[in-house]
Amino acid sequence: MPGLDGTGKLFEPIIPLLQTHFDLTIVTYPDLDSLTDYVNCAQNQLPETPGFSLLAESFSGPVAMSLMAHLPDQIGPSVLTSTFARSPLATLTRMLGYVPEHMFSIGALNDFCLDVYATDNEDLSETQPLPLNVTEQIDGALLRHRISVLSRVDVSALLPNIEIPILYLHGVRDRIVTEHDAQMIEDYLPNVSRVDIDAPHLLLQTQPSRCAQLICNHIQPGQ
Repeated sequence: MPGLDGTGKLFEPIIPLLQTHFDLTIVTYPDLDSLTDYVNCAQNQLPETPGFSLLAESFSGPVAMSLMAHLPDQIGPSVLTSTFARSPLATLTRMLGYVPEHMFSIGALNDFCLDVYATDNEDLSETQPLPLNVTEQIDGALLRHRISVLSRVDVSALLPNIEIPILYLHGVRDRIVTEHDAQMIEDYLPNVSRVDIDAPHLLLQTQPSRCAQLICNHIQPGQ
């Protein structure tokens, strides 16, 4: 389940490491108006057979946790990475909703944000080049609208009722999802194991081998 881009293309570095162990379904999102719409969209793309696991990155974390709360008998051990229960930087994201859409177009601003907040100038070549051109393909109006949806996200009330075993991966150099956000996940989920990794926000992209190993051990222990 993808991050803010909604395409799933940023999973490219980790897909080869997971597809030898799992049958993968990449959830994607069109432009939608609310978290509920994203939850319904994701649910319509899930396997029909119960027992599947979720891997949700960043923006999709609250979507996945909503699904876990409402479909507890269908979802097996799952993984959350670089994500949150309540919108991080809520004031900033609300302000960004009023920024003209051309400011979200590709250019120096996008490159700066990707380097400083998402990758921390990390080497992205461990397994294969990250498709950084994904950011170039996102429509400015769509991105601004999705950030507006993000600013209203708060699923913290659902977390205490989620009994599904969850692995939570957090990058210690993540400048978007803070330690406060990570601690909320750890405190509110009753059956969560947290692993901190020396990485920025794009954790699956900068540490794919390490993350894939942890994911496989959580979903298929002993295999």
